[in-house]
Amino acid sequence: MARLMIVKAARKPQGNCRVCGKSIEAGMPYKWTKPRKRGKIAACSTCHITRSMTSSSKMVPLLDALDTFGGQEEGDYEGLASDLDSLAEEARNIGEEYQESADNQREYFPDAEVAEQNEEKHNELDEWAASLERAASEVRSKGSEVEGEEDEEKLTEAWEEAERMAEDATGEFQG
Repeated sequence: MARLMIVKAARKPQGNCRVCGKSIEAGMPYKWTKPRKRGKIAACSTCHITRSMTSSSKMVPLLDALDTFGGQEEGDYEGLASDLDSLAEEARNIGEEYQESADNQREYFPDAEVAEQNEEKHNELDEWAASLERAASEVRSKGSEVEGEEDEEKLTEAWEEAERMAEDATGEFQG
């Protein structure tokens, strides 16, 4: 597990920010973390240290995608649905990695308990991906329903419902 620290001012230059590349000079505020078995990671105070910088877990790309999910302009049903489809694809890809690990473990270590855990993770990710794809379809459908609608109240209600569907689908993931 990595620890994250916010330092008020660097005593000496810290090199470049790992996120934006700006130089972190002496006296500047910065954040740092030291993942286990890896070197120190420094970022300027305005940048965010992502999970992918501090972990080697198979789940990191999916967790990073969840961190950046959403943020579409009101009425961008296709953008919201596309983001849900991208999350589903990422979940399926990671699920396949877990299944491949389970298969390899069973081949070489037939009684390995971790193989069963990896297969369960694959199944959970596959089910979640299907849920995300259903939500993407529902969001697209909601967008089609209100296409051409001019009543602002109906448009706002439809968008809020689409966002709720997306939040419900992404919230189903337990990591």
